[in-house]
Amino acid sequence: MKNILIPYDFSNTAINALNYTKKMFDGLEVNIFLLDVYISNPSEMMSDEKNDIYFNEIDNEIEDELKYLVDVLQKEKNNFSYEYVVKSNTLTKAVVNTIQEKNIDLVVTGTKGTKSLAETFIGTNTMKIINANNLCPVLVVPTDYKFLNFNQIVFSTNYKRAFNTKELGYLNWLTTFKKCKLEVVNLAEESFLSTKQQTNKENLKVILSNLNVEYKKLEWAASETNTIEKHIEITKSQLLVLINHKYTFFNQFLEENVVKKAAFHSKIPLLILPEIS
Repeated sequence: MKNILIPYDFSNTAINALNYTKKMFDGLEVNIFLLDVYISNPSEMMSDEKNDIYFNEIDNEIEDELKYLVDVLQKEKNNFSYEYVVKSNTLTKAVVNTIQEKNIDLVVTGTKGTKSLAETFIGTNTMKIINANNLCPVLVVPTDYKFLNFNQIVFSTNYKRAFNTKELGYLNWLTTFKKCKLEVVNLAEESFLSTKQQTNKENLKVILSNLNVEYKKLEWAASETNTIEKHIEITKSQLLVLINHKYTFFNQFLEENVVKKAAFHSKIPLLILPEIS
């Protein structure tokens, strides 16, 4: 049984994330928790009593909408069960608290934004969730992406740090569940791996030994984002996986500005694994 959390605000982005989740985990027993969050900033123009009444009305309205949605979803014929969660808090604190309270295995969220790569692909709220959460993976689904059956997952790494079994546990499980190929790609500019990198690569091979894995060195094309973008298009992969640790492709990826550099408008979902030291 897997527990999945979806921040849900009834937007098209959230609806798409929910629909993607249902198709991705079809056939698996899953508890899906729909989380809606609101900020309760009391108005200085109203008394404490009126503020309490106002926010209680908001809370009740959100609960009524989520309860109706859950009732509709429960009538579908599948292995999913649904619960709703309403919290008055910041989004990041609400997500982290719910992960802990509900023993969440995966957070699924959509994307939206404008100028910078972080805003365009990841989205400000999603970035905050990723940075605040080191408890479970986060699956980021582009707003207009429609689920496609898996034939290949791409895991990007430069082999500069050691891997461990727990850190890659979800990737191992997901690749097995989807019965697909895993392609491990190296985006480093260097022509050869250092002794440390080679050791880390061999360790990775042991961790992923039960999977159908292919290891590739990608030719550098202008930037890391350009390189992986072109590779994903050519291979028609369904998921890009990165580990969220310091000084990695993921962090550089977020810092790039699409106005100054080639944009990375990924057409596939991104799975971000938390670093486990």
